[in-house]
Amino acid sequence: MDIHRSRTSKPPKLLLLDTSERVAVLPTNFIQSLERSPRQMANGTLELYAGRIRDFCSFLEGHNVFGQVRVDDAILAIGLPVLDEFYRSCIARGLGKSTVRGYEVVLKMFTDWLTTEEANRVKANPIYENLAYRTSKPSKRMPRYLTVDDVVTLLLGMHWELHRLISHFIFDTGLRVSEVPRVLKKDLPLLEQYPSTQMYFPLFVRGSKGRGGEIKERYTIISRAVLARLNRYFKTRTYFTNHDWPEGDKPAFLNTYGELITAEAIQKFIADALARTRLSAASPHRLRHGTAYSVMKSEHGKSLLDNLVVLQRALGHNQLSTTEIYTHIPAPVLQRMTEDGGPSDIRFRFEEAQTILDVTYLPEKKQPKVRKIGIRNV
Repeated sequence: MDIHRSRTSKPPKLLLLDTSERVAVLPTNFIQSLERSPRQMANGTLELYAGRIRDFCSFLEGHNVFGQVRVDDAILAIGLPVLDEFYRSCIARGLGKSTVRGYEVVLKMFTDWLTTEEANRVKANPIYENLAYRTSKPSKRMPRYLTVDDVVTLLLGMHWELHRLISHFIFDTGLRVSEVPRVLKKDLPLLEQYPSTQMYFPLFVRGSKGRGGEIKERYTIISRAVLARLNRYFKTRTYFTNHDWPEGDKPAFLNTYGELITAEAIQKFIADALARTRLSAASPHRLRHGTAYSVMKSEHGKSLLDNLVVLQRALGHNQLSTTEIYTHIPAPVLQRMTEDGGPSDIRFRFEEAQTILDVTYLPEKKQPKVRKIGIRNV
């Protein structure tokens, strides 16, 4: 079973094709119903759902009984025993509880949809009628994150100031790696327009994970130290002499060849730097998780609950419950803890940012020379 994106329709539609390259009608219609839904799922979510339906259909194609018929016919004939068999196969493949539950969530949606008018009621009753989920409930895990010391270690493993700057920027602001290339120079606050005593500034973000793949705008917080680091970068020869964009549309981050930096490039240079350090793991998302814990221990709010709300807005979470993963403590409990005594270990985030800048800043003259084919190195 393969996923194919039709290019004859606008926007392109996802198609699921069986091993004979025939359209699997029911799975395809289900995914396309999600595409048409007023909920407008983000493209990444649709791709994830399509991938999970594909994996289930591939399981049916290889099944010793249902593999003898077309996928659509198999789907109409299956019941809970086959679904349970699929979930057990996922566990046998080494998938974690959270991933297996994710498969079940999608398959429950799919089998429920088969009973709807949109699906022509091809099944009379939902397979899960009056039943709870069959798979084990995932246990809550603390997100893996990088501390300030980890960030310093990671940045010192990078040979270019641009790479250090972007990594520091992600840790400071909590942006997703997909959001970094969308930051424009004009989005950054001008330090001269603010009092010299102000240490934090609003940063406009063209965020990811909007409905239907749309940009989801928000504001986050950027520190004075990172703004100062950005301003040094803007004065470098590579950036200052690049006139490929109108000034109002110039990206904040260009690679060493003066081209727009990509999310893939960011992921790669962080992985390359990790290999040069003693750290066991590092990624753009762990930097973002590091932002979260830094904010939770910071002076931004008068209470832990205040910090949770600040963090929710900075990270672009729709629900406060999503942000609570960084505490494992429900918001009302956080409030009671604060009222009883308050946090005892408040950290000033601008001091953390300044420390990272002081230790890791790499002047232009100390960076490797860029060798461009056909261009004389000067």
